[in-house]
Amino acid sequence: IITDRAYSLMANIMGTPASDVELPDTAGRMTSLYGVPAEYMVVAFWDPTCGHCREVLPKLDSFYLAKWKAAGLKIFAVAKETDGTKKDWMNFITEKNLQDWVHVYYSKADDKARIDSGIPGYSQLFDIQSFPTLYLLDKEKRIVAKKLSYQQIDEVLQLKMKGQ
Repeated sequence: IITDRAYSLMANIMGTPASDVELPDTAGRMTSLYGVPAEYMVVAFWDPTCGHCREVLPKLDSFYLAKWKAAGLKIFAVAKETDGTKKDWMNFITEKNLQDWVHVYYSKADDKARIDSGIPGYSQLFDIQSFPTLYLLDKEKRIVAKKLSYQQIDEVLQLKMKGQ
C-alpha cells in the first residue's frame, strides 16, 4: 500500500505537470488552473485564518505588481477552509486589494466530497504540510519549483527569464 505521503511526493516531481485544480472563484464560477493561460504561474495554497499567510500574501502581491505581472506571470491562489469562513476569505482579498489574482476557494465540503469519491484531495496532491505553500509552474503547468518562499521564487524566475 502506498502511503498518502508517498502518493503526494510522487505526484509532485519537479518537471512533471502539476495536478489540475478546479474550484469556485469569488463569483462562484468553477475555475481551473489549466484554464488560466500564463507564461509562469505561482500557485499559492493558503488559509485565510493563518497569521503567516496574512503577512506573506501582501508581500507576494508586491513582488507580483513590481516585477512578475509584466513578465506574464499570474497567481492562482487556493484558499483552504479550516477554521474560517468564505466571508473571511472574501474580506481578506478586498482588504489587501489582491484583485489581480485568480482566487479559488477549497471548502471542507469540496475536500470531503473528493475524498469520499476516492479522489485525492488537493492538499494531498500538492503535498501541503503548512500554509502558505507556493509552487512555481511554467507555461505548460509543469512544476519548476515548489515549497519556496516568495523571495526564492523571485530568484528562480530571474534565472528562468535570463534563459538559464
